[in-house]
Amino acid sequence: MNPTKLQADLDEIMESGLKKVYIPYVKGKGKSVRIKNTIFRESKKEGGFILFDVATHKRVATTFSKRGAIAYSKARARNNETMANEVLRLDQTLCKHYMDSLFHKHTIEQTDDEFRRDAAEMRFELAKDHTWNYICQLDEYIFDD
Repeated sequence: MNPTKLQADLDEIMESGLKKVYIPYVKGKGKSVRIKNTIFRESKKEGGFILFDVATHKRVATTFSKRGAIAYSKARARNNETMANEVLRLDQTLCKHYMDSLFHKHTIEQTDDEFRRDAAEMRFELAKDHTWNYICQLDEYIFDD
């Protein structure tokens, strides 16, 4: 038996079975992840993850984090539009606080002014705490069944 045909048959069996469950499945060379009828992959150009609907071959969303992409894919798999919109909102807020923490960390490292450094340290701690809070909320959407 031809090994490439055997591999193609095995992939077909796997894909048909995974269309029914919410388990992430890595497609192809490992650049795309599929959850039911949604595929997402990282985009260097747009700085996040692009999500596509397999049935319509259309782009459905863009997320900042991989956690956001997984949670959004699970919400789409459950046909829960409210949850999907909430996940996108959480992901956008996560992006904001993550970028704030990077900015404040850079300010701490580069400034010579002690007052500015103290203020940046406090803001960095707040941004970092908010970032972890939104990561935990997205994790709840991912692991809550």
